[in-house]
Amino acid sequence: MDANLLNFCGKAINRIGFGCWQLAGDYDLHGRPSGYGTIDIAESERAIHYALDNGITFFDTAVAYGFGRSEELLGAALRSYPGAANENVVVCTKYGMVLGDSGDSDDFSAKNFIVSVEGSLRRLGADRLGVMLLHNPPDDYDFSLLDRAPFDKMITDGKIQAYGVSCKTQKGVANVIDHGFGSVIEAVYNVLDRRYENFFADPLNKNKYTFICRVPLASGFISPRTLAGSIAFADNDIRSGFNQEQVEWVTDSVRKLSFLQDMPGGIAVSALRFELSNPYNTLTIPGIKNTKQATDAVMAMKLGPLPPDVISSIAEAVPEVFYKWR
Repeated sequence: MDANLLNFCGKAINRIGFGCWQLAGDYDLHGRPSGYGTIDIAESERAIHYALDNGITFFDTAVAYGFGRSEELLGAALRSYPGAANENVVVCTKYGMVLGDSGDSDDFSAKNFIVSVEGSLRRLGADRLGVMLLHNPPDDYDFSLLDRAPFDKMITDGKIQAYGVSCKTQKGVANVIDHGFGSVIEAVYNVLDRRYENFFADPLNKNKYTFICRVPLASGFISPRTLAGSIAFADNDIRSGFNQEQVEWVTDSVRKLSFLQDMPGGIAVSALRFELSNPYNTLTIPGIKNTKQATDAVMAMKLGPLPPDVISSIAEAVPEVFYKWR
């Protein structure tokens, strides 16, 4: 099989997908911005259609992204695409957040799983989900408390194809693997945080799990803008509230990788190609909200993995991870 393709639930899908958090636009949680700022809905739809035109068929979203808005916009764009009946499209979404009169709370129970699957299907306008993930449960969550029968029944009934966990940290990944829960794990993996590969390089894990790699562009910091100077974000952008020490480390580290800007497509495309350079069973989901970002993802997919000497240069230029994230 092509190195850029992944076997998933009997389908061959490209290892670069489409992250949909950005589709949620501008929204707050606990009085603080939780989205990536204002979006142009028509432009986002064009980006989704461009991705589909070029073979990107895996879409990652969540009920928490704009309280269902991301799912709704994704579903509308998929339905308006002329090839909407394409059976290769896989939607991964997530559940756990429950809104109430006093705010939001987490409910990862099997009961809420069933309710959430039905809610996501309704918002997406779909008959079946590709994947349903628990969305950022505590790193020490006791998965033995979950009755897995309803999860498996959803697969048998054809409502979902797989389930698993989107993890907060690498400790959460280890916890999921220790419990043997599900068949899909999602966590951070990029040139500035390479710890995740310690899990998906293990043959035993590789045979059991599909590993989704999120935040491949370090929340948009891996970009020509960072190389050109300090970058600022609007008040309605979640990144405006990021820890300043971490922002400075990320910014400095990106500049140490400036040699990636000289490669085809520049530093963002090269960072996505890094994701493809690991030969194991993984796929990555850059956040996309416009056709320029979709074009970068398609270019990375077409160019394929980085040369080994560039991978070595990355390891020499920046550490495996920021020391405070360990």
